[in-house]
Amino acid sequence: MAKAEQLVGEADELLVDAFGPGEWPEAEAIERFLSEGKLDRVLALYGQAMRLDAAEPAYPWNLGSAMNRLGLNDLALGFLTRAIHLAAHQGQNEWSGPDAQLALAEVAIDAGEYDLALTALAHARAGDQQNGRETQIGKLLKEVGSEQDDPSPQASLVSLLQQLPA
Repeated sequence: MAKAEQLVGEADELLVDAFGPGEWPEAEAIERFLSEGKLDRVLALYGQAMRLDAAEPAYPWNLGSAMNRLGLNDLALGFLTRAIHLAAHQGQNEWSGPDAQLALAEVAIDAGEYDLALTALAHARAGDQQNGRETQIGKLLKEVGSEQDDPSPQASLVSLLQQLPA
C-alpha cells in the first residue's frame, strides 16, 4: 500500500504543478498538460496504484475528479463509478452515498450520459434519508430534462425499462 500511495503522490504532484489544488484549469493549461504527455503519466501512475491497492476507492475517485477538471468527463465517469462501487461494497458511505451519487450525476450530465445521470439521481434520492438534497436533485433532474428536451426524463427512462422482457 505504501507503494500505491507513493505513486498517487507523484501523480498528484503533476496535477498540482499544472493547475493548483482545486482549480478549474483554463483551456491553455489543459492543452499544455496534454501536449507535455502528463495525462498519460498521471493515468499510468494511478493505474499502477489501483492495481496495487484495488480495494481503495479514493484512488479512482481522485483520478475521476481530476479527469473531470480536465474536461475528460467520459474518463471521469468510469473512475467515479468504480470508486462508488468499491466503496458501496465496503460500506463506505462517504465515497458511495448520496453526495457521491450527486457528483456522479453532475459529471454524467456534463458527458451527455443522461440515463446514467438519472440512475445516479435515483440512488442519491434513495440514500437521502433526511431529504436534505431534494433541491439539488430537482435542479439536476431539470437540467437533464432540459438537455433532452423532455419535461419528465425519469418517466421516459422508466418507459424504456418497462419494455425489457421480465
